[in-house]
Amino acid sequence: MGRKIARKLSASLLMLISVVLILVLVILNIVSSLYGQMISIFIGGQTSKIVGGSNPIYFASEYSSEEELAKQSALLCKEIVEEGVVLLKNENDTLPLADASKVTLLGQCSADLVYGGSGAGSIDTSKAPDLKQAMEYANFQINPSVWDFYTKGEGVNYRKIVPNITGAGGFTVNEVPTNLYTDEIRSSFAEYGDAAIITFGRAGSESTDLPYGADGNEHYLKLTQEEKDLLQMASENFEKVVVLLNTSNPIEAGFLEDYNVDACLWIGALGQEGAYAVGEVLAGLVNPSGRLVDTYAYDANSAPAMANFGDYDIITSEESKASKYLVYGEGIYVGYRYYETRYEDVVLGNEAQENFNYATQVQYPFGYGLSYTSFDWTDYNVTETEDEFNVSVKVTNTGDYEGKEVVEIYMQSPYTDYDKENAIEKAAVELVGFGKTGILKAGESETIQASVPKEYMKSYDADGLGTYIVEAGDYYITAATDAHAAVNNILAAKGKIAGGTDLTFAYAQANNGTATYGVSQATGNVITNQFEDADIRYYDSGFKYLSRSDWQGTWPGTYADGAMTASEELINDYKEVYVEDENAVAPIYKTISEEYGKLQLIDLKGASYDDPRWDALLNQMPADEMFNFVRQGGYATRMLPSINGPATIDKDGPAGISGTLAGGAGSCMAYPAEIVVASTWNEDIAERMGKMVGEDSINTGIAIWYAPAMNIHRTPFSGRNFEYYSEDGFISGKMGAGVCKGFAEKGGIVTIKHFAVNDQEMNRIGGSMFANEQSIRELYLKGFELSVREGNAAGVMASMNRIGARWTGAHAGLMTETLRNEWGFEGFVMTDQASFPGFDCNIRMGLEAGTDLWLNTSTYLWKLSDEEKTPTVQNNIRNAAHNVLYTIANSNAMNGIDQDSKIVKTTPGWVFQLVAIDMVFLVIIILLIGCSIKLFKKKKEKKS
Repeated sequence: MGRKIARKLSASLLMLISVVLILVLVILNIVSSLYGQMISIFIGGQTSKIVGGSNPIYFASEYSSEEELAKQSALLCKEIVEEGVVLLKNENDTLPLADASKVTLLGQCSADLVYGGSGAGSIDTSKAPDLKQAMEYANFQINPSVWDFYTKGEGVNYRKIVPNITGAGGFTVNEVPTNLYTDEIRSSFAEYGDAAIITFGRAGSESTDLPYGADGNEHYLKLTQEEKDLLQMASENFEKVVVLLNTSNPIEAGFLEDYNVDACLWIGALGQEGAYAVGEVLAGLVNPSGRLVDTYAYDANSAPAMANFGDYDIITSEESKASKYLVYGEGIYVGYRYYETRYEDVVLGNEAQENFNYATQVQYPFGYGLSYTSFDWTDYNVTETEDEFNVSVKVTNTGDYEGKEVVEIYMQSPYTDYDKENAIEKAAVELVGFGKTGILKAGESETIQASVPKEYMKSYDADGLGTYIVEAGDYYITAATDAHAAVNNILAAKGKIAGGTDLTFAYAQANNGTATYGVSQATGNVITNQFEDADIRYYDSGFKYLSRSDWQGTWPGTYADGAMTASEELINDYKEVYVEDENAVAPIYKTISEEYGKLQLIDLKGASYDDPRWDALLNQMPADEMFNFVRQGGYATRMLPSINGPATIDKDGPAGISGTLAGGAGSCMAYPAEIVVASTWNEDIAERMGKMVGEDSINTGIAIWYAPAMNIHRTPFSGRNFEYYSEDGFISGKMGAGVCKGFAEKGGIVTIKHFAVNDQEMNRIGGSMFANEQSIRELYLKGFELSVREGNAAGVMASMNRIGARWTGAHAGLMTETLRNEWGFEGFVMTDQASFPGFDCNIRMGLEAGTDLWLNTSTYLWKLSDEEKTPTVQNNIRNAAHNVLYTIANSNAMNGIDQDSKIVKTTPGWVFQLVAIDMVFLVIIILLIGCSIKLFKKKKEKKS
């Protein structure tokens, strides 16, 4: 009986194993079929190659070897942190520490530094130095007992938790409780007591935002009790306590005043080599010259944008919720534009003092940063030309250390009765320029010069004239160390507070005007409203945005219970809208031009966008080849045999071309987070970073880079603030433009992202973002605009959210009227990740609006039937292909190709390996099934 049961179980088990293996084999082959292109990219397999020709190199590397490139990349990565570190506090000249100081590193984050962020900004930390290595590099002696406690002892069980790329996992600080520090560990403090260096870290993540303390709960940007206990322990045991803020989001830093903290450095997210700079700065080998690019408020939830941050529903019936939404009810008053403007209104008597106390609201203003030395500014001068103001100021190092100084230029525009009547808002100051000196030795001077275009005087008048205007009144241009100092300079110039006026220039604008800036400076086209449908007043006429004319009366709120009941108009606007041109004629396919003969893509290299040969080239392409080229552009673009067009490889991540996401490029440098780049206030560094990523592009054959990221820090709690430059669109745009220029110099193609109004991660897929046109243009599009107009960005990535009721990629006002017709963009727009059906980036609507390429690796998504491929759709596909091909033709993807070259398809090695695996699996499955059948037969024979 026992043998029968054993045979039965064995036969059943073998059959079960066979079924499992069959399922594995089927899944393996389906995945390889759907995502073969992405697999090839991830493991570095080639899908095509160039044969013949003279192998011309149009964009060449400046480096003779990969080792030399890696060395220079590492130096630049470190330099970015050297210039981006911000000295927030330094009492009694605590820093720099003496050479060879014996120090104790405290905090679990000291052994687990934040190098980047989860998702697109992720970094391979196995290649990065830890803090101990970085400190020893700067000749510090590190307490071995405490370090071993964190890395080998009980402290190793305490590490921060960060969500994965999908947002799963949550954020947890997990600081080590102080009761776990044994007497033996504490006794080591005396020997390594020159200073306690405490690292507090906060990480960010794609797909989820930081816990923000809704309803007054504790949040992620406050210290935990365990961290406070650590500070107390350090204060009781060390004469000097230094804090490192290893975070991209502005942590609530009131603890620097509540505890015995002598010095504090903000170090941001460090990238692969940046940790070395931290040791250098602490040792005084480098003088910190970074400046904040966010406002540090005592209460992170005090920002008006926090009134509308999080998860909100649009209710369309009692049972169903059609969508998520967010209202940017604060208008333009984001970051310093809010805090500094309300402060000015208090000083001017336009706001009651009891309603707003700047001293208890803001700890460190936008632009703030200290130095180990001191600087004096003299000879401030502003000269006017027809189109700009030229600002100059002489900077002299009056201290004992050599160092760099940042000069920030701010403008104030008049806030007029017309503004109040037409809902135009004006901030007390706006950043309009900046400059940074070279290294100045003690006593040395340098004159900083900056040009401020008169265009920066314009404001957007959506409700009145529906275009940009420059109003009559007094404008002020001031040079300042930070935004708060800028406001005070202007108030002093007006005689409202005591102080000098030698750093402020007043300019009287005589007349109101739209003639100059009511037309595009880039294209000459008339500028009109494009985002009325994104304004919540389009659906709710009674809504009021925050206004400085009535701070309390217009303070943002949310709809009842955080949910909006959709009107019929809004429900209708959510429906798919696609307009057919009844007069459209289908384009020509597979036809050789009689005038130009058979063309190749290389023939159009360097040709203008409207060269007639583009039509001839596009006429050669088969319809399916053209459509699939547009439809399947995920992490690569397809090879085009009809025009001898090369496939491209694309990589994601503002940290650079690295192997942490799509693989295959692990040798490339992973740079510090964008916020650290911005904190350098050095456009040259941004451009050099772009150029070095361009070198990686040439070295790896990766032509398209999904970066830089150009959204802003609307609130302190966005999970992706590490990936964006600043709360201010101007410095974001200047840094983005620098990176774009540098990358393009090496033939690389950027895709500035995420276009647009994508400033929180929650509900970024499909969420409706409502904002008024002034704030959209002056804040949320500013970085993108400067990257296009000054950086000549050739690619844009559409965001996954809606702007109003329309997906951004299907919003013609954004994708065509603004991007192309106002800014003069010539290039392609691609979607964000479109390889899953949950993101409804409707291909017909997107093509009609001006989106050109779907970031899709799937073979089945976004297909259209023959009936759906109407003449209108076909012409839109053709236009999209033109945009993408024009960009590729002028990139380093053409390296190695000439008129005598031939691009041929190849089969990656993994495909042969998969076939071999298939054969092995089939043999095993057949044997298992055979054995199972044999056992079942034996069972039947026994019965008979």
